[in-house]
Amino acid sequence: MMYRYGLYRDPSKGWIAGVAAGLGERFGVSTGIIRLVFVLFALTGTPVLAAIVYAVLAVLIPAKPLVIGASYRRQWRREY
Repeated sequence: MMYRYGLYRDPSKGWIAGVAAGLGERFGVSTGIIRLVFVLFALTGTPVLAAIVYAVLAVLIPAKPLVIGASYRRQWRREY
């Protein structure tokens, strides 16, 4: 469902599951700002609720698909 909107987690750029990196990339905002907002939410609200929201987002948002370059694909192609 989330892939329709171009929303992906980016574990290669993330600290935990890549949720903030994916949100920042999707909305054109720095990853640091997304993390800061999330930390402020956790400090002003309930940290347990913030952890639950993060865990739900990590489960619902799919990981960013890997793109394999043409040279890598050529290397593994079988020639008959």
